[in-house]
Amino acid sequence: MAKKQQKSQSKEIIWNIINSLLAGGLVLLGSFANGFSWKGLGFALTASGIVAITKFKDYWSKEEGEYSSKLFNFIK
Repeated sequence: MAKKQQKSQSKEIIWNIINSLLAGGLVLLGSFANGFSWKGLGFALTASGIVAITKFKDYWSKEEGEYSSKLFNFIK
């Protein structure tokens, strides 16, 4: 039973990473609305990375208590 729950939690984390990357990708695509330039691409990649990290951080801060106790359980 514990393995099934752990697998479900792993899938939840993976899906939240994918959602975070999709949010970053939307920022990247939105930056091309004014046209393409190398300078604009650099700023867009930076902004999309920040969005992706921030979205995953928001998810992780809500779930941190649930995972941190299980993640470092082997140390005890």
